[in-house]
Amino acid sequence: MDCSKVLGLPVKDIYEREVGTLVGFEIDSRGMPSSFFIMMPNGSFLKVDGEAVETGREYVILKNFWKIKAESLIRSIEITKRRMEVLEKLRQEHQIPTNVYDELKNVYTKDMVELNNRVAELVSELSRVQEELKSRLDMLTRIRSINMVQLSTGEVDEIGYKAAETMIESNLDITLLEIKETESILARLKNLKQKVSHEATIPQRSNFIELLRAINNSRQQSPDSPLVVRLQSVMQSQQQKETL
Repeated sequence: MDCSKVLGLPVKDIYEREVGTLVGFEIDSRGMPSSFFIMMPNGSFLKVDGEAVETGREYVILKNFWKIKAESLIRSIEITKRRMEVLEKLRQEHQIPTNVYDELKNVYTKDMVELNNRVAELVSELSRVQEELKSRLDMLTRIRSINMVQLSTGEVDEIGYKAAETMIESNLDITLLEIKETESILARLKNLKQKVSHEATIPQRSNFIELLRAINNSRQQSPDSPLVVRLQSVMQSQQQKETL
């Protein structure tokens, strides 16, 4: 993309609504556009990621950046999960030193926590957007009803009513599409969040069950031994297995 040629072009969203004017951009170290600045009709600015903008012949298209954010997070979580799975497999097969395993597991765990936090933030942000869309839908429906009443009472003429109705109907259709799109994204994010949280509890639960079994076995072998002594013995045994 030749960014110099898109400066000053009008920006439209995927529903062909006027968003504003593209007035600036940032370039990363690879020479690729990392972000764009869009001036809104009210004079405020909107900064969007480079991948959210697509050039057209006469205007610039602003893609659904909620969807782009969600897909980017989903890809990152899937990659991190695969890394953690491979790391565990290498440890079980004794193909990786313990210190390297601990270091990488710590890094991947922190990455996953950060990604989960970003998913939670996006879910919260999209929930607010969806509430705004539903409020807009209610307002459009209310205005349409008022116009119908005023047309019937003669307070609004036929020409004005039809002009307003055309705009209202178009915006109703677009708003319904936006609600449907945000619902789809939210469902994917919430499902991903629940799945990751569930998977994160499985190893802990499994380790706890294994610990109980080991303590129970030690009780059968040494019934007169105090619980604290048996617990220390089991923990030392497990630590020795991990270092092998």
